Amino acid sequence: MRFRNLVLFFALFLALLLIFSQLAAKAGPRFDPNQPIAAAAGEEMYMSYCAECHGRDGKGGRSSAVFSVPVPDLTTLAKENHGRFPYGLVRDAIRGDEHTGAYGPGTMPSWGFQFRYVGGGSRLEVEARINRLTEYLRSLQEK
Repeated sequence: MRFRNLVLFFALFLALLLIFSQLAAKAGPRFDPNQPIAAAAGEEMYMSYCAECHGRDGKGGRSSAVFSVPVPDLTTLAKENHGRFPYGLVRDAIRGDEHTGAYGPGTMPSWGFQFRYVGGGSRLEVEARINRLTEYLRSLQEK
């Protein structure tokens, strides 16, 4: 009797293992920061996090809904930097490292902190989100 229960338990365990492995394969690959990232992901994040203050087109210029300071035009960042998009500066500003000068302290949220919370604390996921958003802002630059 015990042997039959053991065999039945083992067969059930193998069946469940097979089912879960097939479900995992159908779910697709997990987050991999080394994979190319779709531009739409950056656009979606921009619309969720940035468009309220900077506008859907990135032109800014008006006061934000929260603060009474002018909001920078994100489409002229490269133009204002002698034709080169300031990737590092923009990435640091999104992360929250550079919230002085143009932004003023506390004016723009520290998105790095927010992404860390949303991403469950994964440093790689935070960096991937920041890079997606920065790449999208690069695509908005005036020619």
